[in-house]
Amino acid sequence: KRLWVSPQGNIYMSFILRPSQTELSRLIMAASLAISFAIQDTTGIMTELKWPNDILINGKKVCGMLVENDIRDGQVNFSVVGLGINVNADMQDYPELKDIATSLINHTGKPVSREKLILSFLHEFERLYLDLNEHGKCVFEMWKKRLITLGKEVDVTSGKDIYSGIVETVASDGSLKIRLADGNLVHIVAGDVSLRHAE
Repeated sequence: KRLWVSPQGNIYMSFILRPSQTELSRLIMAASLAISFAIQDTTGIMTELKWPNDILINGKKVCGMLVENDIRDGQVNFSVVGLGINVNADMQDYPELKDIATSLINHTGKPVSREKLILSFLHEFERLYLDLNEHGKCVFEMWKKRLITLGKEVDVTSGKDIYSGIVETVASDGSLKIRLADGNLVHIVAGDVSLRHAE
């Protein structure tokens, strides 16, 4: 069971989009990149992406997100992007989280303007989102370059199944390709990834 903690000083937001079917698989890519760019723009901190939807600083989670879709008769009615960014809550105050989560203030040593961060994120996301139809491949390539999951030994929980192997690559739709110990290649569309032998 996941522990969900939402202390004051952070950012929690959701917004509704009406993407086309072709844009759907790259929504999470655009949102992840936009957060990475916004954090760098606002604080100078470089982040990494962990498949499918976590943003990390030095291996610890600083942001997570979820995209939920309403699809009817094969058409996307709407999508909801929800995200939480640890900004000004000191994760050292949360013993159960401090080893796996971090906050921007833990790296800047001073409070970060949530308003500036939100404005930067919305600006970056709008730019990337409007590019998805025409330049979706570029968004995918930028997202792929920031993934720390590639080439790593992982355990992936997908539904009731657990897969262990080495991540070979990601497909253009965002699905993960894992080479299992028996040599088989499996495609994972959704799941929770744990990096093995993480530093």
